[in-house]
Amino acid sequence: MSNSSGSQSILFFTSSSARTGSEVLLFSLLTGLDRDMVTPYVYSFKKGELLAELPDDIPYYLPYNKEKKWWKRIWRGVLKGLKIDPVAYQLRALQRKVKAAIWYVNTIVVDERVLTVGQQLGVRIVTHFHELSNAYRFIRKDHLKLIIRYSEVCIGCSKIVCEKIRDMGHENVRLQYSFIDEEAIQDQLENDGVSREELGISPEAFVWIISGTVTYEKGLDYIPYILAALEQENCCILWLGRIREDGLFHYVQSVVRKKWPGKVIFTGELKERYYGSIALGDGLLMPSREDSFSLVMLEAAYLGKPIVSFNSGGVSEFVNEARGIVVDSWNATDLAEAMKEVMARKLNNDSVGCDFEFTKRRQLASFHKLIRAIDPAQI
Repeated sequence: MSNSSGSQSILFFTSSSARTGSEVLLFSLLTGLDRDMVTPYVYSFKKGELLAELPDDIPYYLPYNKEKKWWKRIWRGVLKGLKIDPVAYQLRALQRKVKAAIWYVNTIVVDERVLTVGQQLGVRIVTHFHELSNAYRFIRKDHLKLIIRYSEVCIGCSKIVCEKIRDMGHENVRLQYSFIDEEAIQDQLENDGVSREELGISPEAFVWIISGTVTYEKGLDYIPYILAALEQENCCILWLGRIREDGLFHYVQSVVRKKWPGKVIFTGELKERYYGSIALGDGLLMPSREDSFSLVMLEAAYLGKPIVSFNSGGVSEFVNEARGIVVDSWNATDLAEAMKEVMARKLNNDSVGCDFEFTKRRQLASFHKLIRAIDPAQI
């Protein structure tokens, strides 16, 4: 529904508002939206840190049990006592209040009640896929079927993501590449640099950055094999991301400490010094088993860092000869050989920066065009 200014009211749904790739991208979209076109509202199922950073004129809502106001938590208890689903009740009440023309679902893991209630209310639903097929494991089969059935438009963050959506039978699929907020990167770099000295890294070592939660899916188990193939190289790996204290991490950490002490540094989760840590590196390593269109890939390229990656998804749509090497096998030795090639020729992509295509400044125009195309009057 249009408000008095002529813009479309859109209710954006997100799962956590934490500092993950899909959540950061949504935050960038929200802060850059043309308000003459879109009046945004946000519903987040968790109170993540990004909510506090939203502009004051973007209202956000939480489930009753996440609210600070005591009476909302009591009201939730009353609804449950009456056998009324509190989330479904709240979503209906919220729609009456904001009269959104579109419910915009950011990522497939958002609670499926958004789909069922939205469909019951006759609201047009748009779902933004940031995931490839491996991530489909984390939702129920019926949930994924509802996404395909009830979403009038599905947006994919890369061509390969769009292809997977079409494979499931959806006919109205749009492409919106992920992008970075170049201003946020520059602001942090100016205020929070990171030095090799404080991390205990020698000035001559080639530093490979890996970013993301330290997991099997991100290629944690490949690390010992990569290091074994790089025995003679003066390099190290700086892994930026939350550590999952499971048995695999214990194994890899134990092996690395015993055989290659100082070769891998796990920083844990970073926020204030994240971009400074990427800037400290000489290259980005992506041993992930699957990546739809990684933000860190874009961040590293923007900062002039070469990329070495398995052919894990959207990376092949981005990395060309000037930006790095994509390895078609799933062999750690082949990945290490590509790393050696990059280190030997000291590849440095100096063609990025202000002319980089995948920045907020450049891609918001594409997103606004997409929003116009899914205007309810035109669907």
